[in-house]
Amino acid sequence: MERKIKAAGLLLVLALAVFCFISPVGAKAAEDDVRLNVSEVAIAKDNTFRLRVYNVPRNARIVYRSSDNSVAYVDNRGYITGISNGDCVVTATVVTGGSATDTLKCNVTVGPAAVSVKLTKTELVLLTGMKKTLKAIVSPLNTVEKPLFYSSDKEIASVTSIGRVRAKSTGEAVIYAFLVNGEAAECKVYVLSDEDYAKYQETGTLEGILDDNQDVEDPDDPENPDDEQGSEVTGTPTPAVEPTDEPEPTVTPSPTGIVQE
Repeated sequence: MERKIKAAGLLLVLALAVFCFISPVGAKAAEDDVRLNVSEVAIAKDNTFRLRVYNVPRNARIVYRSSDNSVAYVDNRGYITGISNGDCVVTATVVTGGSATDTLKCNVTVGPAAVSVKLTKTELVLLTGMKKTLKAIVSPLNTVEKPLFYSSDKEIASVTSIGRVRAKSTGEAVIYAFLVNGEAAECKVYVLSDEDYAKYQETGTLEGILDDNQDVEDPDDPENPDDEQGSEVTGTPTPAVEPTDEPEPTVTPSPTGIVQE
């Protein structure tokens, strides 16, 4: 069932969200190495993503450049803006004492924004401890945007960034898959006790058993290591979060290009 989320708080988040999806730079890199926050990113046309460089030496500056400004433009602070559908590479060159010491690359894909989203299930009946992955269908099919998942009550049913639902305690919750434009799909989740779940399996209906609720794994949804990817969404829905624990460098223009100091 598809509908718009009208709550002001959610719409505010949606309005501010940047729908882009990223691949973190290799975790094996040393913590003190000069590195980017991402090695590749997909951005919807007319939207923006912040490219960051970490562990920049003191007194160094960063020159950002796009291999194709007609596809994606990058400013002097590392903000990449999608201009038209296509692929390009954004480089961040660290310049120290007049010499380039590091050149880092980020592959950028720009594509159309999503228009609508649907879930393949509108209702889930689970036992406490069960897990089930909700599949989302996003249109158009060539969009680079993916839905953001949110649980109305994470104490009853939590959901990861890839739609993996986990039943935590008896009760009812709603899982939303929503887009930045406010379009959303929802799935009602009922978490039952062992006794009620057994009744549900016998009768095939929830009538008369919604007041109780308790733990086994869903036999129809065997564990798949791939399903465990994605972080659990535990609060107000937000897009992918970049590291923010390091101070941002000051930025100034340079005659040789767009730079960050």
